[in-house]
This record gives sequence, structure tokens and C-alpha cells, in this order.
Amino acid sequence: MDTPQLIPMLRNALTSLTLAMTALAAGAAGGNADAPPSADPAAVEFLVASSAKDFKASGANRPTAIRGARIGFFAESGKGVYLLCGSFKSGAGSQAKWIHFATIKTSDYEQWLGGTAKAYCEQPTIKWYSADHSAVLEQRLKD
Repeated sequence: MDTPQLIPMLRNALTSLTLAMTALAAGAAGGNADAPPSADPAAVEFLVASSAKDFKASGANRPTAIRGARIGFFAESGKGVYLLCGSFKSGAGSQAKWIHFATIKTSDYEQWLGGTAKAYCEQPTIKWYSADHSAVLEQRLKD
């Protein structure tokens, strides 16, 4: 395997390991015990708007469809963190593929794609809220 191919693989493995360790630490510290019973509407609006902004800036790789966009909450370093996870379709026809995404509310926000997003969204300590925000996010992409 070429060194240029190995570096992203190692980076993804390290990120996944870090996320797994964070999830285990959060689980040991009580996980989502302090999760609100419903998602904060301001956090939901912020995440949907931030995600749409990032997707619009992606130019030619703009999503053509969104699925499974849901809001979650988890504890990290004693603070509650909201995130928006889902998948988007990129490309057309037989070239189209579904890619995982995660938009995380930090002091601003972070948007992750692919394997890193999937690892973030699979943390067992996340409390998921039932609403699907796919249609709202798709509409924001059209605006």
C-alpha cells in the first residue's frame, strides 16, 4: 500500500479510537443521564442551518437527497453536546452514493463526513430524539 493511502487510513483509525474512548468515558461518567427530554429548538435550528450552509459551500458535491437526519445529545467533558446525524446522496445515476454526515454544535460547529461522521453518530451514549429533519434540511438546500 502506498504511503499516501496509508495516512488517511491511519487518521480515520485514530479518530475512531478516540471517539470510542470518549464514548466509553462518557458511559462511565453517566453518559446521557442529563439529556433533556426534548431537543432544544435553538440547537436544532442552529444545526440544520449550519449543516445546510456547509453543504451549499461544497459546490458540485452538493447533496441531491438527505435521509435519516436526526438530532442527538451526549455529554462530553461534563458539557451537553447536540449533533445532527444522517446521510446524503451525492452524484447522479449509477455514480450516486450515500455518505454519512455529522454536524456537531461546538463553540460554533464542526461538520464531519464519511467514516468519521459514522463513528461519531454510532456512539452508544447518544440520546436520540424522534424527529426526522431530512425534509427541512433538503428545503434549506433549495433556498
